[in-house]
Amino acid sequence: MNNELTLQLFAFDCGSVPAEHSEESVKAIMKFAKTLHETGRKQEVVGIRFSGSKDIPTVKKPLEKIKMKEFGFTNDGTGACPMLDRTSKLMYDVGVVLNDTPEPERPSQVIMTIIVFGRDNASTQCTYEQLRDMIALQRDVYKWKFFLMTDFTINMEKLGIAEEDTIIIKKSEKDWFKRPFEELGEKIKAVFPKE
Repeated sequence: MNNELTLQLFAFDCGSVPAEHSEESVKAIMKFAKTLHETGRKQEVVGIRFSGSKDIPTVKKPLEKIKMKEFGFTNDGTGACPMLDRTSKLMYDVGVVLNDTPEPERPSQVIMTIIVFGRDNASTQCTYEQLRDMIALQRDVYKWKFFLMTDFTINMEKLGIAEEDTIIIKKSEKDWFKRPFEELGEKIKAVFPKE
């Protein structure tokens, strides 16, 4: 295992982010990226944003080369959320890549954050039960760490993600991305081994 490398996975429902919050969202994520830099570890990011039925390409780059426009925030107005399909595909694809990666090059940590608004309502290939089983396998056997950022607490229960690993987004807050991403940054920093 490469003890200097952490793989950060993000499955991000950008379809429900109102246009008036897109700039604030980008700022919150950029600040979060700085927090990840503070860990002193090399961070590679693999992320997929999902919106309606669009198959938006997966981003795969070292953290320092990520440009926020690649994640983009688009509310397509459909209200469609294929979180289960997109998240399970990302997990499966990354699992295959890691399995084919020589042991010394494999990241010693894999951290996945699922960011979803409301409930999945557009998946056709994966169910909550299937994704929950995938999460349990990766967590218990392969030691992946999972975080959930959501405005809907039932997602935590349906995905089997612990309450202490869930951050609730409150749309009533003025900058409703700022606190959740700050909280996520602190939770992720706490995962890293102390020097």
